[in-house]
Amino acid sequence: MKFIKIPNLPYENVSCVLLDARAPKKLIEQLKNRKIEIIPVAEHPDVYPAVSCHPDIMFHHISGNIIVYAPNTSLNIIELLCKKGFQMIEGETFLQNKYPGTIAYNIARVGRFAFHNTKYTDAVVKKLLEEHEIQLIHVKQGYSKCLTCVVDSKSIITSDREIYRKATGAGLDVLLIEPDKAIKLEPFDMGFIGGATGLIGKNKLLFTGDITLHKNYKEINDFLSLKAVDMVIIKDEHLIDLGTIIPITEE
Repeated sequence: MKFIKIPNLPYENVSCVLLDARAPKKLIEQLKNRKIEIIPVAEHPDVYPAVSCHPDIMFHHISGNIIVYAPNTSLNIIELLCKKGFQMIEGETFLQNKYPGTIAYNIARVGRFAFHNTKYTDAVVKKLLEEHEIQLIHVKQGYSKCLTCVVDSKSIITSDREIYRKATGAGLDVLLIEPDKAIKLEPFDMGFIGGATGLIGKNKLLFTGDITLHKNYKEINDFLSLKAVDMVIIKDEHLIDLGTIIPITEE
């Protein structure tokens, strides 16, 4: 087992992920069939129910074994991660029930860049990103990780036009897609592509459901083919925004 050096970007097959405790059975089976350990993320007491179990709401992976977590995150999860050798650092920002009080740790890390509404970025995360020479780029979107599907260190998929513009300006290759109700996030009209995906290997992108149902499936398929990234799809299941499948260790 090795810690994933660059967040969201495994080099080998993933061996452990952080996952919303409410994830559907077929997704859990898909991960277990691949010998991937699941650390279920229990609800955060300070956040509204729809996103209360979302890993990207309460955790931000900095590098290797360093993870920042929001105050009041379940101690059971913190202790388990510590036993695995992670250096768990408590952030300064206490999460709140409503936006923008929910976004301090929801930062889209893509290689040496990070995208977020810097007005609300947790101070501890911001300091650690600076120390690791990660360029933090301001966008208005607070839920930047929810809206960013990381494909590789230089490629993303998003439905947010400003993230698209800023990431393209930073030299990333970006596929801009349309928001689509094919991605579920109850009780809202829709969820987002970043929250419904996660890499489980260097070239293996796992979707929480059936991406073929998305209105931009052809464009997504073509983009991933160009990047030599294979899609892992849960057939006959709705895509669900689960706050990202966050890979933390690999074989």
